[in-house]
Amino acid sequence: MPLIDASPIALLGGTFDPVHFGHLRIASETAAALKLPEVRLIPSKTPVHRARPGASEVQRLAMLKLAVAGIPGLVADDRELKRNTPSYTVLTLQSLRTEFPQRPLIWLIGIDAFMHINHWYEWPRLFELAHFVVLNRPGFAVSQALSPVLAEVWQGRLTRSADALRERTHGGIYLHTVTPQAISATEIRNTIAAGADDSALVSLLPAPVLAYIRAHQLYLPENSPAL
Repeated sequence: MPLIDASPIALLGGTFDPVHFGHLRIASETAAALKLPEVRLIPSKTPVHRARPGASEVQRLAMLKLAVAGIPGLVADDRELKRNTPSYTVLTLQSLRTEFPQRPLIWLIGIDAFMHINHWYEWPRLFELAHFVVLNRPGFAVSQALSPVLAEVWQGRLTRSADALRERTHGGIYLHTVTPQAISATEIRNTIAAGADDSALVSLLPAPVLAYIRAHQLYLPENSPAL
């Protein structure tokens, strides 16, 4: 498909329960490194491969909007929350492809998730809708860790240049090494449930998000998700 607008849209999905500096740094640092003008953070409605979120859809979206406010290029996208279906990535990409038929779409995905992508719903169609930037850990040998079916896909679609992702709307894989982020939403929820004060949390998530959590009494023991 000829490209009229080669400006790519990058996408980062997750429960964001809650959104934290790890999410924001991955999005911002990857956008800067690959010269991506826009990263849309997409909270899932009904996660397919993980436990139900502890915060509601409205609360998770509100926290995400607070977190990205004032950060150039980061946008909260609520399309999955508006759908009455499980949060299948292929449906999300179909929606985006309909909205942006001639722009490259780039799904950002951690290497641990990519190694199981062949278990996702209609996974071969994903590459007909978007490129995938695989976020790797320093020193991790991806090609040696993939299953045979994914190794074949990897070898056939891997590009050595991020610029190549602008030449087509979909179909490529690019490996990008990122700084490890020693922050997890589980850690944050557990810290809050244990009764920690704000001093234990200010380095983990933005101040407006922490203020929202406190105001709405999120992640206290009676509201904590099963771990």
